[in-house]
Amino acid sequence: MFEKLKRWFGLNGRSDYVREFFYDANMRAVIYMCIVVILLELWMIGRLTRIVIISWPRTIEWMVSHYKNYVILLTSAVVMIIYAIRYRKGKANNRLVGTILLWAFSFICIYFGIEVGVSSYAAGEQILVFLTMTVFVFCILYWTPVQSLVFTSATYLIFYYQINKAVPVSEGTQINLFTMWIATYMIAMSAYHQKVSEAQKAESVTASNRRLAQANDEDDLTDLPNMRWFKRICSALILSSAAEREKHTFLFLDIEQFKAYNEKYNYKQGDALLRKVAVILKETFRDDPVARVSDDHFVAYTAIDTAQERIAEARAKIAALDRQVRIDLKTGSCTPAMGNNDVGLACGRARIACNRLKKQYKTCYLAYDEALEKEISRKQYVINSIDAAVENGWIKVYYQPVVKCADGNGELVGLEALARWDDPGLGLLPPFQFIETLEEYREIHKLDRCIIEQVCQDLREALDQGLAAVPVSLNFSRLDFELYDVPSFLREMTEKYSIPGNMLDVEITESALTDQFSQLQENMRRLREAGFSLWLDDFGSGYSSLNVLKDFSFDVLKIDMIFLRSFSMEGKSVPIITMIITLAKLLGMVTLCEGVETKEQFEFLQKAGCDKAQGYYFSKPLPKEELLKKYFS
Repeated sequence: MFEKLKRWFGLNGRSDYVREFFYDANMRAVIYMCIVVILLELWMIGRLTRIVIISWPRTIEWMVSHYKNYVILLTSAVVMIIYAIRYRKGKANNRLVGTILLWAFSFICIYFGIEVGVSSYAAGEQILVFLTMTVFVFCILYWTPVQSLVFTSATYLIFYYQINKAVPVSEGTQINLFTMWIATYMIAMSAYHQKVSEAQKAESVTASNRRLAQANDEDDLTDLPNMRWFKRICSALILSSAAEREKHTFLFLDIEQFKAYNEKYNYKQGDALLRKVAVILKETFRDDPVARVSDDHFVAYTAIDTAQERIAEARAKIAALDRQVRIDLKTGSCTPAMGNNDVGLACGRARIACNRLKKQYKTCYLAYDEALEKEISRKQYVINSIDAAVENGWIKVYYQPVVKCADGNGELVGLEALARWDDPGLGLLPPFQFIETLEEYREIHKLDRCIIEQVCQDLREALDQGLAAVPVSLNFSRLDFELYDVPSFLREMTEKYSIPGNMLDVEITESALTDQFSQLQENMRRLREAGFSLWLDDFGSGYSSLNVLKDFSFDVLKIDMIFLRSFSMEGKSVPIITMIITLAKLLGMVTLCEGVETKEQFEFLQKAGCDKAQGYYFSKPLPKEELLKKYFS
C-alpha cells in the first residue's frame, strides 16, 4: 500500500530516461504555451496602448503599474521560447539552465495570474486570467503529483487571501475556487501519470532496440563485438585521420591446434577456451577494437609499433591455458593502405597472410606485403584463366626422357609428360607457379585432363608416322582421384585416339596413398585391368612408409631425387639407394631414379642395378618438336 501511494504521488523515483523524457516533454509543451502567452500579451499591450492614446495624458506611475506585468510576462515568455527552441534543435543542452528558466517562467505566469486576477475581482470582473494561468502552468506542463499539490494549493490560497482582503469572498466563490483547485490538481495528476506511462513504454522500446542493436553487434559465445561492429568502428577510425591510419594495422588471429583441443576435450570445453581467449585478447588490446570473426578466428586493429609485442603477450597467456595441447596463436597483418582503406579487404588480406603460416611451426607472424600481393594476384590469374588456357592451347606438354640404366647405356625407354603454361601475356610459366594453386583451389583436374588428351594426340601422331614411340608416364595426385573418374577418362582417351593401354604409365605420388585407402585400391584395380602400368612416384620424399609397399601393388618404384642431392660415393645416399633397389627387386618392381645430374651418379645407379634413370644429365624437359629432333630424327 505504501509503495502504491509513493507511486501515486510520484515519490518512487524515476530512471534517468524518464526524467529526460519529462524534461523533453516540458520543453516541447512550453513552446506552445509561450506562443499563446506572447500573442495574448501583445494583444493586451496593444489594447492598453490604445486606451493610453485615447485618454492621454497618463502619469508615469500609472503607465508603469499597468504595463509592467505584461512586459515582464512577455519578456519571460520570449526568453523561455528561445531557449526551448534551441534545446529542440540540439543547440542548448544545459539542463540546469533550462530547469531554472522553466521554474522562473512558471512562477511569473502564476504571479501574473494572481495580480491580474485580484485586480479584476476587485473591479467586479471575472478571474479568468488567474484560472487561465493556473491551467497553463499546471495542466500543460508536467509536474509530479507532490509538486502539483504543493504549488496549486499555495497558488489558490494566496489568490484567495488577496481577493478576500480586497473584497470579502462569498460562500459561492469559495466553493467555486475550491472546485477549481480540485479540478486543476486532478488534471495535473492525470497528465503526470499518463506521461509516466508514455515514458515507461518509450523506455521499454528503447531498451529493446538497444538490446537488439547490441545483439547485432555482439558475438553470442564470447561477448566480444562481431565483424559488423568491427567494420563500422574501424571504418570511422580510418576515415578520421590519415596520420593515425598510417600508424595502425589490422591483425587476423587464428588459434593453432584448436581442432586438436576440441578432439581431446569436446566442443563444450572448446567453447570455454574461446571465451578465455576472448578475455585475453580484450585485455591485451584493451585500447583497440577487437572482434570475433568466426570459429577460432579473431581480428584487431592496433598500432604497428606495438603489434608484435602485444601478439607475444597474448601468445604467452594463451599457451599457458593448457599444457597438454600446445595451443598457440598465428597472426597475419595488413595495413589499411595495403587494404585500400577497406576494412573487409584488409582483414581478408591479413587472413591470407595468417593462412600462409599454417605449416610453419617456428613462424607465428606474417605481414601482407607487395610480394604476397603479387603472389595472390598470380594465383587469382591462374584460377580465373585455367579454362581459357585449356581452350586456347596455352597448356603445353613437355617431355623428359627416361633412359635405360642397369642393362643399357642411356637408351630412351620412356617419357614423362610435364605441364607448362605458355601464357600470351606472362610468357612461359614454370610448374610451381600454377600447379600448387590449381591443387589448392581444386582445379588441377582441368590441367591434368588437358595433358592426358595432348599426350594421346602426340602418341597417335607418332604411331601414324611410324616412329618408335615409347610409353609416356602421367602424374596423378590424390585430388585427381577425388575430382573425376581417372580410370574411365584414361580409357575414354585411349579409345578415342586408339592408343594401347601399355603406352600410358600412371604415376601416383606417395602422398596420395595416405588417404582414402579403399577408394584408391579400387581405382588401381581398374587401372591395372585396363592395361595401364602403375608407378609409385616420389618414394622417399617425406611420406615414406614400408606399409605402402605392403598394401599397394606397383610395377615401377620411382626413387625421389632427394637421395641424389649432395651425392657422393662416401655419403649415406649410396647404401640407402642400394637398399631401396634391392627391396624393389625382391618385390618384383622395376626401379627408376630421378634427378640424375652427373656421370658419377649414373654410373653408380648402373652398378647398383637401377633399371631406369631420369634427369638433366640426359635431358631437360623438351617440347614435342625438340624431342622429335633429338631422339626420332
